[in-house]
This record gives sequence, C-alpha cells and structure tokens, in this order.
Amino acid sequence: MFSFEWYGVAGVPDPSAARPAVSTAENAWHALPIVRWVMLATIVVTLGSLVLRGSQRSHGTKTDTSRIIAALGALTSILLLYRVLIDLPAPDQVLDQKLGAFLGLLCAFGIALGGGESVRERREARGGLLHRSRRPRRFASGGDAR
Repeated sequence: MFSFEWYGVAGVPDPSAARPAVSTAENAWHALPIVRWVMLATIVVTLGSLVLRGSQRSHGTKTDTSRIIAALGALTSILLLYRVLIDLPAPDQVLDQKLGAFLGLLCAFGIALGGGESVRERREARGGLLHRSRRPRRFASGGDAR
C-alpha cells in the first residue's frame, strides 16, 4: 500500500502547452482516497488477529476473528478488483498500472481466502464435535450390543 507504486500517471499533453505533460507515480494511499481506509482497516484487523491469537496460546481459549477477516478481505478484494481492473482513478490522465496494484489485489484475495478457510475449518471442527457426541455409546457390559 505504501512501498510499491500502484499507478503511473502521465498528464495528457496539451497541444498549446509549451512543455510536455508531467509524469508521476502514485502508491495506493495517494491514488485511492476512499478504498485506502478499507484497506487499512483490513490490514489492522488481520495483523491484530495474529497478535490476539499469539497472546491467547497460553490459556487455550481462542477468539474467533475468522468471519471478520473473511468479510473485510472479501470487501477489500471486490473494491480493489473494481478500482484496479475496471475503474481507473483519474479519467483525464493516461494511466499505467504498476506492480503494486496487482500485488495489493493478490494480497486482498489471500486475506479473504485465508479468512474463508479459517471459517470452514472452525465449522468442520464444530461439526465433528457434534457428530461425535451423537454416536451411540457402547456399553462395557461384556457382550456385543447386536
């Protein structure tokens, strides 16, 4: 978001201008004024979840943040998919997408997939516990229960 350039911006040259248009490159923080806050929230919640998990190892109880991470990752992925591939940030300028835009999109997909996988694993673990509790008990009375 901060370290890689997302868009290369070249101003459209004006035929009456004495000098050529100015070219710059922008990162996501400068190029995406609304989406940057969703991206920042997703990053903070994801890293906060890692810290929370690490701090809860000692006592065994784990807070489930997988749904929040999956939802924020999916929202960020959809917004970035729209902004990176469909709607470019400056219609009056010539834009070139840089490596950072595609890396950011891949990272958002990774967060969404990781959160979704964690939701699935928790659901299976809960389903397995319920499934085991419904099994009939075998009695230790020495005979076969048939």
